[in-house]
Amino acid sequence: MKEPTPTRAGAPAAARSKAAARKRYVCRLPLQLASRFEALREAYPGKKRSQFLEELLRLGLAEVERAWAGASAADAAFHPDTRQPIYLPTGPFAEFHHLVQKHHLALEHEFAAADDPQAAYPVDDYALDAKE
Repeated sequence: MKEPTPTRAGAPAAARSKAAARKRYVCRLPLQLASRFEALREAYPGKKRSQFLEELLRLGLAEVERAWAGASAADAAFHPDTRQPIYLPTGPFAEFHHLVQKHHLALEHEFAAADDPQAAYPVDDYALDAKE
Protein backbone atom coordinates (compact mmCIF):
# COMPACT_ATOMS: atom_id res chain seq x y z
CA MET A 1 0.00 0.00 0.00
CA LYS A 2 1.25 3.43 -0.87
CA GLU A 3 2.19 5.91 1.89
CA PRO A 4 -0.01 9.02 2.18
CA THR A 5 1.28 11.94 0.18
CA PRO A 6 2.98 14.44 2.51
CA THR A 7 2.05 18.09 2.22
CA ARG A 8 4.67 20.76 1.74
CA ALA A 9 5.05 21.12 5.51
CA GLY A 10 5.77 17.39 5.73
CA ALA A 11 2.46 16.49 7.38
CA PRO A 12 0.27 13.70 6.00
CA ALA A 13 -2.51 14.58 3.59
CA ALA A 14 -5.06 14.07 6.40
CA ALA A 15 -3.68 17.17 8.12
CA ARG A 16 -5.02 19.41 5.37
CA SER A 17 -7.84 20.62 7.61
CA LYS A 18 -5.24 22.74 9.46
CA ALA A 19 -3.49 23.86 6.29
CA ALA A 20 -3.89 27.41 5.04
CA ALA A 21 -5.66 28.03 1.75
CA ARG A 22 -3.44 28.92 -1.14
CA LYS A 23 -5.72 31.83 -1.95
CA ARG A 24 -4.78 35.10 -0.23
CA TYR A 25 -7.57 37.33 1.07
CA VAL A 26 -6.90 41.05 1.33
CA CYS A 27 -9.28 43.76 2.48
CA ARG A 28 -9.13 47.37 3.64
CA LEU A 29 -11.03 47.95 6.86
CA PRO A 30 -13.06 51.06 7.61
CA LEU A 31 -11.28 53.33 10.11
CA GLN A 32 -13.64 52.56 13.01
CA LEU A 33 -13.32 48.81 12.52
CA ALA A 34 -9.54 49.00 12.05
CA SER A 35 -9.10 50.99 15.26
CA ARG A 36 -11.20 48.47 17.21
CA PHE A 37 -9.16 45.64 15.74
CA GLU A 38 -5.82 47.30 16.61
CA ALA A 39 -7.04 48.01 20.16
CA LEU A 40 -7.89 44.34 20.57
CA ARG A 41 -4.49 43.38 19.19
CA GLU A 42 -2.75 45.75 21.61
CA ALA A 43 -4.65 44.21 24.52
CA TYR A 44 -3.21 40.79 23.54
CA PRO A 45 0.34 41.55 22.31
CA GLY A 46 1.44 37.92 21.96
CA LYS A 47 -0.74 37.24 18.91
CA LYS A 48 -0.17 38.14 15.28
CA ARG A 49 -2.70 40.02 13.17
CA SER A 50 -3.36 36.93 11.09
CA GLN A 51 -4.14 34.88 14.22
CA PHE A 52 -6.62 37.49 15.40
CA LEU A 53 -8.27 37.73 12.00
CA GLU A 54 -8.55 33.95 11.78
CA GLU A 55 -10.16 33.70 15.24
CA LEU A 56 -12.53 36.61 14.62
CA LEU A 57 -13.58 35.22 11.26
CA ARG A 58 -14.09 31.75 12.75
CA LEU A 59 -16.24 33.17 15.56
CA GLY A 60 -18.22 35.35 13.16
CA LEU A 61 -18.94 32.49 10.77
CA ALA A 62 -19.95 30.24 13.67
CA GLU A 63 -22.38 32.94 14.80
CA VAL A 64 -23.85 33.22 11.28
CA GLU A 65 -24.34 29.45 11.17
CA ARG A 66 -25.96 29.50 14.60
CA ALA A 67 -28.32 32.31 13.58
CA TRP A 68 -29.30 30.58 10.35
CA ALA A 69 -29.80 27.30 12.17
CA GLY A 70 -32.03 29.11 14.66
CA ALA A 71 -34.04 30.58 11.79
CA SER A 72 -34.86 27.05 10.68
CA ALA A 73 -35.40 25.79 14.25
CA ALA A 74 -39.06 25.20 13.42
CA ASP A 75 -37.82 22.48 11.07
CA ALA A 76 -35.74 20.84 13.82
CA ALA A 77 -36.25 17.27 14.89
CA PHE A 78 -34.86 15.80 18.10
CA HIS A 79 -32.67 12.74 18.60
CA PRO A 80 -34.81 10.18 20.46
CA ASP A 81 -32.15 9.24 23.02
CA THR A 82 -30.33 12.49 23.74
CA ARG A 83 -33.06 15.00 22.81
CA GLN A 84 -30.40 17.00 20.97
CA PRO A 85 -31.81 19.07 18.11
CA ILE A 86 -31.23 17.76 14.61
CA TYR A 87 -31.58 20.59 12.12
CA LEU A 88 -33.09 19.57 8.84
CA PRO A 89 -31.32 20.96 5.77
CA THR A 90 -33.62 23.84 4.82
CA GLY A 91 -33.33 27.54 4.15
CA PRO A 92 -30.13 29.62 4.16
CA PHE A 93 -28.46 27.20 6.62
CA ALA A 94 -28.57 24.35 4.11
CA GLU A 95 -27.59 26.57 1.20
CA PHE A 96 -24.60 27.91 3.15
CA HIS A 97 -23.38 24.40 3.99
CA HIS A 98 -23.79 23.33 0.36
CA LEU A 99 -21.62 26.28 -0.69
CA VAL A 100 -19.06 25.49 2.04
CA GLN A 101 -18.74 21.93 0.72
CA LYS A 102 -18.40 23.19 -2.86
CA HIS A 103 -15.56 25.58 -1.97
CA HIS A 104 -13.89 23.04 0.34
CA LEU A 105 -13.81 20.55 -2.54
CA ALA A 106 -12.24 23.15 -4.83
CA LEU A 107 -9.55 23.99 -2.25
CA GLU A 108 -8.84 20.29 -1.63
CA HIS A 109 -8.30 19.81 -5.36
CA GLU A 110 -5.86 22.73 -5.37
CA PHE A 111 -3.88 21.05 -2.58
CA ALA A 112 -3.93 17.65 -4.27
CA ALA A 113 -2.78 19.05 -7.59
CA ALA A 114 0.02 21.07 -5.97
CA ASP A 115 1.20 18.29 -3.64
CA ASP A 116 1.36 15.46 -6.14
CA PRO A 117 0.80 16.26 -9.82
CA GLN A 118 1.17 12.56 -10.71
CA ALA A 119 -1.15 11.33 -7.96
CA ALA A 120 -2.25 7.70 -7.94
CA TYR A 121 -5.79 8.80 -7.15
CA PRO A 122 -7.87 10.73 -9.65
CA VAL A 123 -7.91 14.50 -9.30
CA ASP A 124 -10.69 16.07 -11.31
CA ASP A 125 -10.08 19.30 -13.11
CA TYR A 126 -12.50 21.19 -10.89
CA ALA A 127 -12.76 24.93 -10.71
CA LEU A 128 -15.40 27.20 -9.27
CA ASP A 129 -17.71 28.80 -11.80
CA ALA A 130 -16.46 26.46 -14.52
CA LYS A 131 -18.57 26.40 -17.67
CA GLU A 132 -19.61 22.88 -18.56
